[in-house]
Amino acid sequence: MIHTLWENYPDINDALEEVKEIMLSNISVIHPKVKQKITQYINAPGKYVRAGLLVMLAKATDGEIKTGKLYLAASIEAFHLATLIHDDVIDQADTRRNIETFHQTFSNKIAIYTGDYLLSYSSKLAALGLEELIGDQREIDYSKKNFKIVERILSGELSQLMNSFNTNITVKDYLKQVRGKTAFLFGIAAQMGVLTANSKTKELNLAFNFGQSVGMAFQLTDDLIDFKKTEKYSGKPRLQDVRNGIYTFPVIVAKSQNPTIQDYLLDKKNQEWQPEELKEFYDLLERSKAFLETEKLINRYIDKSYKCLTCFLSKSDCLEIIMLLNTLFNFSD
Repeated sequence: MIHTLWENYPDINDALEEVKEIMLSNISVIHPKVKQKITQYINAPGKYVRAGLLVMLAKATDGEIKTGKLYLAASIEAFHLATLIHDDVIDQADTRRNIETFHQTFSNKIAIYTGDYLLSYSSKLAALGLEELIGDQREIDYSKKNFKIVERILSGELSQLMNSFNTNITVKDYLKQVRGKTAFLFGIAAQMGVLTANSKTKELNLAFNFGQSVGMAFQLTDDLIDFKKTEKYSGKPRLQDVRNGIYTFPVIVAKSQNPTIQDYLLDKKNQEWQPEELKEFYDLLERSKAFLETEKLINRYIDKSYKCLTCFLSKSDCLEIIMLLNTLFNFSD
């Protein structure tokens, strides 16, 4: 079953079901229990936002959803799943997509190696998709850039880890981190969506910039969710990022305006937060208007993504994607 996000897009929903089948049918993990757990993750109702954007752009570009694009979408989702499994180990999360996390079922070591396997698996699916779409045209710019995907995204993940409990992190540092950790994969997904054997560099770059802006907005929305949504909605305890020493945009903005917040973070470094302290910290952020500033930045990235989109798609083709983005970024309670 695909997430209810796609109920209003039946052709995309059907395509994403095919993406899931591709992911399931090409797995070659030897140990049956590990394979069963990966299957459980894939079958859980994830949002498939990156793959969905890829497929929607593929439909707009090609007039249909080609098999090669489905393989590329499967590659994106396998990569994303790998990062989720790694993230859950770091965050010590108990559940993911309403199922027990990999490291809870097995161990941290098995979870890490499974994530590594999925990174490799993602490359296999991408190679199959590219072969289907562009054959032997290895000179195409996209093929060259594709090799940088793992490097760029894992570099962003490393930056986040290295910035754990860093109370001096700046907005500039954080946005650079987000571009690598989250936005780059969105950019690649969008670029894959418009890719053809005759793609022009300008069109590929516009698609990448569109996807990257969507990714920035998506991560900033996720930052807000950590503060404003319940564990039932977000899948993790409220303010989990703060407790883990991950200071996202609302915190960085607020501490620059209110020294009390900086003092709070220094005082609680590597210490357990009490419920009343979390509530007081939340109230400080709200009074500083950090959430409002985050929403403003989200809207700026959404506007930027719209401008990029209209540069390489017709207005009629843009409409469906814009409707999806409006749904995706409805971050109000």
